[in-house]
Amino acid sequence: MNSFRSFFKRKKRALYRILYNRCPPKFFYKSPKIMASLWYAIHEGDLPNFRHPKNFNELLMSINLKARKDPFARSIRIRCADKYAVRDYVKEKGLERILNECYGVYDSFDEINFDELPNEFVLKLTTGCGMNFICRDKSALDIDKLRETVAKWYAACEDFGLKTAEWHYVEIKPRLIVEKYLSMLGESLSLIDYKWHCFNGKVYHIDTVSDRDVKSGAVNFDTYSTLWERTDCVKPEYHKNRRLLPKPACFDEMKYVAETLSKDFEYVRVDLYDIDGKVLFGELTFTPVGCYEFDYNPECLVDMCRFYYNTKN
Repeated sequence: MNSFRSFFKRKKRALYRILYNRCPPKFFYKSPKIMASLWYAIHEGDLPNFRHPKNFNELLMSINLKARKDPFARSIRIRCADKYAVRDYVKEKGLERILNECYGVYDSFDEINFDELPNEFVLKLTTGCGMNFICRDKSALDIDKLRETVAKWYAACEDFGLKTAEWHYVEIKPRLIVEKYLSMLGESLSLIDYKWHCFNGKVYHIDTVSDRDVKSGAVNFDTYSTLWERTDCVKPEYHKNRRLLPKPACFDEMKYVAETLSKDFEYVRVDLYDIDGKVLFGELTFTPVGCYEFDYNPECLVDMCRFYYNTKN
């Protein structure tokens, strides 16, 4: 019986994928709920229940679609997903001290005066995901090649995120932001990302991303409770090199920051760093992993949804 169900579910996934691939990105504007439903179904083999979500992925998409219709939720989400505009939001919350140094923000690549930048820096697009460039040695920088890369970023912005229902990305004006390279502030090895999943200003758990391999792109991924106890939320295949990380020196300050920055949202992930005992802000993320957390086990996804409803009471 189980083998038959698995076979049937694979067939349904394949059908949903065919339907999904036939939808151009801008179909989202016509039928956002259909696009989000198909995106969920190609992973699960079943359509989501947005009215009464039973797991975190259904909940995440439901909140995301609802926020698009609410004027306040829409405007603040667009603002805080913008990697530059969010800095003012952080300042308004009285947390300017956690912001990384910003060298400048630019409407186009040609506005950047690289002679004025330090030897190491990070160049990011203010919208989208994964659109960033790390410069470790400015003397070896190929400006023309970087210009081509940035041009591709801008070209992708027109409909980035629409097929995964991440509508807020296309609402952000694409600009370039140049910031201080974080390892200049602290450890020489790869930094650890602390990603605080928050519902209505309450922390559920913390993702840690560590042990990055620059060449292969591999990372170690794990989760911790608010008492810094390692949990079993992540599927085993995503933490093959599992090791217990030390509790950050500024853990309590991190928790305060996460709770403060998440109070205006039903859900947001607050990304932070610990640099020599000092909290440093990364970004606010509303739709992690394209609105579908595939690396969590089903029990965790259900419990996250349950936690959300508890925070509303």
